[in-house]
Amino acid sequence: MEEEALTGGGLNEVVRVGSTVRRPTGPWTPNVHRLLEHLAPLGISPVAHGVDDRGREVLSFLEGEVGHPPLADALRTDEVLVAVARMARRLHDASAALVSSGAVSLVDGWQHPPLSPVEVICHNDLAPYNMVFRDGLPAGVFDFDTARPGPRWWDVAYTAYCLVPFSPEFGTPDEQWRRAELFCAEYGMPAAGLGRRVLARLDDMITMIRDRPEFARQREEGHDRYYLGHAGYVRNHFQDR
Repeated sequence: MEEEALTGGGLNEVVRVGSTVRRPTGPWTPNVHRLLEHLAPLGISPVAHGVDDRGREVLSFLEGEVGHPPLADALRTDEVLVAVARMARRLHDASAALVSSGAVSLVDGWQHPPLSPVEVICHNDLAPYNMVFRDGLPAGVFDFDTARPGPRWWDVAYTAYCLVPFSPEFGTPDEQWRRAELFCAEYGMPAAGLGRRVLARLDDMITMIRDRPEFARQREEGHDRYYLGHAGYVRNHFQDR
């Protein structure tokens, strides 16, 4: 069947073949596929269909509009914010059962090392650009290849950063904090300390882009400087919240 190249993260060659997505595998693929199998009943993540004859993993294609940056105004509403928070909670709660069952390794076999305390399997890049939206609301999450065991806040902080967003380009600090509190309340986590956690996530992003060889294009395009600027903004306005 004809292959259609899919654009987005720019780290792998990802193609669509009919109703499936094909992408390279790695040592982390078995754990990720076990995670996807566990999440399948939720109906909001790809279904893993093994590996094709070229050694690529085969995943179901999620239909919908991807939340590529810059995010459309229609996806910046409180309604979308609340719906994403609830979807994140569903994903985490389901993965918490996987953690407690011992069905996946919580030590190795992931693309990134686990973080302590291990509460859930974090998506690790839970942002609108890894979500599909239908009728203006989130309908699914994809790109689980960097998933890792860790604390709930690791995903919550980054998703809030992206959706609030903690950025000087959109809204005032007071309005951003109102949306941050709304997001955390709908997820079911106190907002206190979110600023410091967002900073931790941004610091991790900057380090990863600067240190890992596969992020050469992102370094050339200045993605680390982009996050560094946002880290300064968060430090100025939200570090003590």
